[in-house]
Amino acid sequence: MQITFLGTGAASAVPLPFCTCSLCQTARRLGAKELRARSALLVNDDLMIDFGPDAVPSAQRMGKDLTRVRTLLITHAHRDHFDPGHLVTRLSEYGCPPAPPLVLAASPATLAQLSVWLEAEETGTSLQTKRGCERLGLTVRPLAAGQSFGTDRYTITGLYSHHAPDCDSRMYLVDDGHNALLYAVDTPAFEQDVWDALEQTGCSFSCVVIDHTYGIAPPDVQQLALDHMDAQQVEQTANELRERDLLRTGAAVYATHLSHEWMLPHEQMTCYARAHGYEIAWDGLTLTL
Repeated sequence: MQITFLGTGAASAVPLPFCTCSLCQTARRLGAKELRARSALLVNDDLMIDFGPDAVPSAQRMGKDLTRVRTLLITHAHRDHFDPGHLVTRLSEYGCPPAPPLVLAASPATLAQLSVWLEAEETGTSLQTKRGCERLGLTVRPLAAGQSFGTDRYTITGLYSHHAPDCDSRMYLVDDGHNALLYAVDTPAFEQDVWDALEQTGCSFSCVVIDHTYGIAPPDVQQLALDHMDAQQVEQTANELRERDLLRTGAAVYATHLSHEWMLPHEQMTCYARAHGYEIAWDGLTLTL
């Protein structure tokens, strides 16, 4: 299994367009790994997780052909994770020949919101109607928490995330029979029900990709109930994954969905992360599991 980080930034990406903080200024000056598009992941060349506004230009810069994608998983209905403008280009009205088949999976609540956005973009594209799915050339898979479905290549399981309950957010387990990937982005620190669900899968993960929206938070902030993780929570989660024997020998935990808040420049953040048991991803990073 090969995974490519098409983006590793949080909702506002890095740098923020009008921000003069030291991290954003560093990102403008150095570019390269300091620049973070909004988060999306490509698995091999045929499965994609999230499809936000930066996904297409990121894929183009990295030489990735999205016409090969056959399965699209959406974590939740926030605009940095789904841009309806990308999906409606599958319509014949855009001069597109019949688009390759595509399975779109998300929670029912997320699919309902995506339908609203698609209808606002192009009338008659609701995912809630047979006609809308036919026009977009989609097979839609509503995915309840804990539910799995299979493709020719993968078994995919949607796990409940406590981020944005109104969207009924999902983390995703992607298993190709040799390697199992856990994509846990846009999630607060795991609660007991999440740990129970992970253990019930019976998987030993080859790689875990985890939310790291906030950096090294000051002491007066670390105790707050955030809907994302900070560095301390990522470290604790990585350690507990190992303690619960949920990671294969040699498996790594990679942090993504990074903002500019309390974050260090990439190389400094990488040194910090490695000293605390995890890694920092960057846009364009490709891993072979």
